[in-house]
Amino acid sequence: MAKLLNYQPLKGLYLAYFVSSFVFVKAPLWLVRYLVPSLRPRPTWTLKRAMIVRAFQELFSIKVELKRKKRDPLAEVSDSALVDAKFVWVEPVPDELFIGEVRRVAEITGATPAKIAGYWLLKKGSTWTGPKANPGEKTVLHLHGGAFHIGTANPSDLTANFTRGLLEHSQTLQRTFAADYRLTASAPNPPENPFPAALLDTLAAYRYLVQDAGFAPENIVVAGDSAGGNLAVTLALHLIENPVSSLPPPGRILTASAWLDLSTSRSGPDSSAVLNAPTDIFVVRPGKIFGEYAVTSLRGPMDWEFVRTNRYLSPVSLECKPAEGLFKGFPEAYVVAGGAERLLDDSKVFVERLKADGVKVTEDFPPDAVHDFVVFKWHEPERTEVLKRVSKWIDSL
Repeated sequence: MAKLLNYQPLKGLYLAYFVSSFVFVKAPLWLVRYLVPSLRPRPTWTLKRAMIVRAFQELFSIKVELKRKKRDPLAEVSDSALVDAKFVWVEPVPDELFIGEVRRVAEITGATPAKIAGYWLLKKGSTWTGPKANPGEKTVLHLHGGAFHIGTANPSDLTANFTRGLLEHSQTLQRTFAADYRLTASAPNPPENPFPAALLDTLAAYRYLVQDAGFAPENIVVAGDSAGGNLAVTLALHLIENPVSSLPPPGRILTASAWLDLSTSRSGPDSSAVLNAPTDIFVVRPGKIFGEYAVTSLRGPMDWEFVRTNRYLSPVSLECKPAEGLFKGFPEAYVVAGGAERLLDDSKVFVERLKADGVKVTEDFPPDAVHDFVVFKWHEPERTEVLKRVSKWIDSL
């Protein structure tokens, strides 16, 4: 029946029913229920937060496929269309960096290096003087969330609120850089950009900052939220495993609600995937796994064992090979996650494994925060409190 709802006129009728029942029936009932704090998903939540999270859950439960406007990766964005931002092109990863596990898998999946777009996001009131780094200048390479198949690095995207917040509260940052990595897809859409396409683009963006813009690697913080957090971690793994003198690993890694176990290997009754299901913004349909479309798209011709065991897709999986010593030599890290989100265990295990391998790490898990709360301006006071703490950490670099 769900597939039939993707065709007209059933699709139109279903959407009309969905919207009308949402506005005139469900939302009013939630409002009445949540007027009593003890009846909210978390009694400590405000009425506003309880309503917003419930609305997100309802939207994610929709049973039809909604068409999303596909971005053109080769379309240049004029500066006149941007506010406090600059567009640049990033050249493909050169052959000397296209090595190791990344190349091995790419030869199977067909992923190849490509030219991508990038965006400099400027601190309000600052003046653009060109891409070249000033002596000792620090910056952040941001990798946006979106389950690898939605979103953009364009400053208009919701995820840009993460780095905007860092620019607002940091005393040293004057600009950050966002990589518009290629998005993956699979049926019912034309299959494209399986792993490691997005990681190749991440590597290209990091190379741009170091070799073209002239930033010292130790002055770069690679940051990612949700799926972008996965890319930040695996970029560092790639650079550590495949040392190239011209491109050392970054100074620090920052993750927010990182998706680090694409296999969802922890899904028992005591897992955050189960315990936090009523309080996170995502709803997983019965019989489905978290992010199933994204994982299917990313793995391409590879099997599910690859997803469960590969350190570049699921570095904190129970079946990751190798697990012991995987993060030896990893940069200092700051790990953010919401205590009310389904992916909390990913960040907790990441912190545990970093500490076990002798890596300096700061963990920051506000107990009532949802997935990717750093991008939601309504998620206060946690968002601002965390952004201020992270900004101080960056300033200490």
